Amino acid sequence: MDLKRLMTDIEDMITDVRTKKFTYNTSSKVPSLSGCDLTYESGYAKKGKCIETCVLFVDIRNSVELTCKHSTETMGQIYTAFTKGVLCAAREYCGYVRNIIGDRVMVVFPVNSCFVNAVNCAITINHISHLINKVFSNVDFRCGIGVDYGEMRVIKVGIERKGDENAENKGLVWVGKPANLASRLTDFAGKMIEDEFYNVTGMFYRYDPLYIPSFLKKPRNGWFEERRRITAEQLAHELYYSPTNGLCINIYNISSFEKEMVKYKYSPILISDKVYSEFKKQFPQRASMWKQEKREIRDITFKVWGTDLCWKLT
Repeated sequence: MDLKRLMTDIEDMITDVRTKKFTYNTSSKVPSLSGCDLTYESGYAKKGKCIETCVLFVDIRNSVELTCKHSTETMGQIYTAFTKGVLCAAREYCGYVRNIIGDRVMVVFPVNSCFVNAVNCAITINHISHLINKVFSNVDFRCGIGVDYGEMRVIKVGIERKGDENAENKGLVWVGKPANLASRLTDFAGKMIEDEFYNVTGMFYRYDPLYIPSFLKKPRNGWFEERRRITAEQLAHELYYSPTNGLCINIYNISSFEKEMVKYKYSPILISDKVYSEFKKQFPQRASMWKQEKREIRDITFKVWGTDLCWKLT
């Protein structure tokens, strides 16, 4: 192996990508790997696509636990049944499967009617998870589904290989917040989260320029006896070390200190506020079946709406 030549070739490819940037054309259709208007050839003008639409991610919720509990034959059957079910659901609602990684599937929808199709697809996939539990009666099967909307840029990545490996060395990359945030929603959908709180009664130091008691004409700053429900992070903030002043304490004379564990379960389907708002415009009555999730999700700055809806078949 000529390691020096390999590293030189890779550096040339990196430089090529850096200097010859992609140009993006807007699309209302979901791009595919075979699309002739997407390129990745070295030295050529690189062409990508830009699409503003809904993206859905779905993930088997307790896959590690299931794998430990059930045989490989049973898990193979479950993975096959679930993936085929998701593919059928995507096709029924005009969605295109653009990524299958283990137990996680990505579905992208054409721009036209993307909100309704994405939500209906999510409900259908949730219904499929219930069907799997019905057929595999000894398996606690659950999944999490996340949906977001926005602009994504699509590019081809890969290298040319001879034979059967050629297709395996190429793929599409979806760059944009909707893909990342829909995936983040999927990480939490259907999960039970346990938070640690501390109920503390003591003297807290407070500086608040907006806090002006009725008997004062200026903000009152200093020590106040309070009972607060705070997280471990907030508690650490009250007791911190300063390189200049040493140990700094914003709380003292603690009269009670109780640890409290609080459980919160997210709905198995989580959608962004944009998806919910647009869906609500078309189906206000169905939108009432969704609830706003109360617990925050890391990296998510918008409201999140959740449900455990399935179809009522007659």
